[in-house]
Amino acid sequence: MSDVDDKEKLTIVAQEILRPLPVKLRGLANVRTEVKLKESYTKGWRVELGSLKHRSLRLEVWFCEYPKQGRRLFWYGLYAVQAENLRAFIDVLPESLRPVKQLSGLDMRLATGSSQDYVLKRSLEKEHFNHPIYEEYQESGQRYAYYGTFDSSLSENSNALAAIVVRALSFFEEVLAGLRTTPAAVDLGTPDESDVYIGIERRVVKLHLSRERRRDLAERCKRRDNYRCRVCEMTFREVYGDIGRTFAEAHHVTPLSRLSNTVESSIDDLITVCSNCHQMLHRLDGEAGDVPKLRRMLHRP
Repeated sequence: MSDVDDKEKLTIVAQEILRPLPVKLRGLANVRTEVKLKESYTKGWRVELGSLKHRSLRLEVWFCEYPKQGRRLFWYGLYAVQAENLRAFIDVLPESLRPVKQLSGLDMRLATGSSQDYVLKRSLEKEHFNHPIYEEYQESGQRYAYYGTFDSSLSENSNALAAIVVRALSFFEEVLAGLRTTPAAVDLGTPDESDVYIGIERRVVKLHLSRERRRDLAERCKRRDNYRCRVCEMTFREVYGDIGRTFAEAHHVTPLSRLSNTVESSIDDLITVCSNCHQMLHRLDGEAGDVPKLRRMLHRP
């Protein structure tokens, strides 16, 4: 286990999460533009990805030995200086996103041979990886908390790192999408959908956001298009190598104004796009001709 190699792994994963994060979260968070590694005090490092608007919650990714001493594993999730803010956040999430386990200071110990790094007294059980976990700790009278997922991948190659990036993005997107559908979302400071899609009826936007969470269709779409952007024709693998092999985004070509509650999305409603083209498409008019229009802007037939 090399510190230099592991720092590089965390840097790569954090960078690849940050690139599409603004599109994935649709304005719900202030996202950082650069990666800065900080000590985690869990025999590893952490990166602050950004923060939720109007709330003191940070989006972070860690690479450390906390769940299992002797092997660094990735964690991605939310951090709160004040635990009550994170508890309120979790309370309004759908049942499927509720924590499967809770950890506290009673569960941790000093790492062997260290005077400042902490790990779990007992390594995390296999069934608790890849599921949300809530952690709450106390120090100097202050309670702070974490809500996130320890990824079970061993991150031994670029394919494993790419898969971690996809899972982390899916986690953040799913958690914040869950907030959009709850009555308490406004109380938590999430923006009104009209801030994201100006001039589009609220009901239509909710329908669109719901459909975008149909990951089975999105994944089938991307595989159909071989992960190649249908606007600029790039693939992330061509630009970033193997870490981008299965990375892309899916976009609804059906104009939002024509969606109805009775129409089911199909794979024919979706095209594969890169993160930049996805952002630009959502800056256009929401019309059927937006995709060829954007292609013309790029001087492509």
